[in-house]
Amino acid sequence: MADNARRGTQNIYSGANPYNALQFVIESAANKIATAIPVKVMAVNAGGHGAAAGYVDVLPLVAFVGGDGESIQPVTLYHLPYSRIQGGIAALVIDPVVGDIGLAVFAHSDSSTVTQGTAEPQQPGSKRHHSMSDGFYIGGFLNQSPSCYLELMQDNTAVLNATGGVTINGDTVINGDTTINGDVTVNGNFSVVGGNSTMTGSLTTQGDVVSGGISVQSHTHGSVQPGSGSTGQPQ
Repeated sequence: MADNARRGTQNIYSGANPYNALQFVIESAANKIATAIPVKVMAVNAGGHGAAAGYVDVLPLVAFVGGDGESIQPVTLYHLPYSRIQGGIAALVIDPVVGDIGLAVFAHSDSSTVTQGTAEPQQPGSKRHHSMSDGFYIGGFLNQSPSCYLELMQDNTAVLNATGGVTINGDTVINGDTTINGDVTVNGNFSVVGGNSTMTGSLTTQGDVVSGGISVQSHTHGSVQPGSGSTGQPQ
């Protein structure tokens, strides 16, 4: 009895006529070509915001089918480079996490000789073609709803939702009105240039306030009695 685990795609009609035979040969060759397949991330070697993009191990989410019609469970594909939105040194860093669903695409030739920093065309590492050994991961399909996101909308507005906090490194320029619903802490100097300041509520300071060169803490007043000199400092 034939071993079903070793049965190919040939059937009783494959050699019935030249057309069927040619079709069998073409289909057999085409089935060996790896193009793209949905996958789930099983492990991540992430670079983080201070490093280049890393690699992922992924599991194909579509099973293979043998010649007997039985499903063959896929195995994990290791060390696939994952993509970022990046140009030069500017990048949007959103590294994948375990459980993400994305797409694995496979190169025409052995791409193992193309690594980070490659600047010139390289010889393929072997004679293989369209192999799952030469995969790249593109993420962001069929995943969970995000809670940390930047949403750019068609009405020329944007929403940055990051309840854990936002850190900006570098000088910042805001052109337009700004509303802050919450407390503000300034660890440094605060200057208003070319405009007025209006405050509704009280002002409490731990240091002196100087207006027009006059100190609130150390200024004195002239006496209302002629020849009486100045008052003492405010208390």
